[in-house]
Amino acid sequence: MKVMIIPEDPTYDQYILKPIVTQILTDLGKPNARVEVLREPHLNGVSAALDAKIIEKIVADNPMIDLFLLMVDRDCNKPNHNENRAAKRESEHEPLLACVAVEEVEVWLLALHRSELNTPWREIRAHCHPKETWCDGFLAEKGWGKSPGRGRKRAMSPLGKQWPGLLQVCPELTEFKKKMAKHLAS
Repeated sequence: MKVMIIPEDPTYDQYILKPIVTQILTDLGKPNARVEVLREPHLNGVSAALDAKIIEKIVADNPMIDLFLLMVDRDCNKPNHNENRAAKRESEHEPLLACVAVEEVEVWLLALHRSELNTPWREIRAHCHPKETWCDGFLAEKGWGKSPGRGRKRAMSPLGKQWPGLLQVCPELTEFKKKMAKHLAS
């Protein structure tokens, strides 16, 4: 099985998204699935990632891919704005599934390190800019800023042990896993 993640910007997001998707596929009985992150065209922002013509071209240019996963940030947009746009792309393109992070994919990284943060988890989840407010500082404080993905790769290393907890505090990932399971069963 070949899976392609379509991020809004692969530069740093790839270090968070690929391990999460790999873990979901392993849970769903597909541990040998080949997971890649779209790098060309290099998307830059949620508007590009949710653009119907761009998605259409990506799907058309990659006929060897069995499943496309559109994974973007909600970015404190109006309630359900990015979710509705992502759901529309799902309905327009087969096989494409979408997941919208609340509020940014960096929250998923931070969830793995909740016990090390001096802020209530509820506050981090609700903040419009958790990447700038907590993630960047946390990675710098750890001294991981010069490693791949400005520390994101290293910060994701506890994923295997922390996976159940991550699903518990980030319900959009639980829903995404269910959506993937349903797709794989069909």
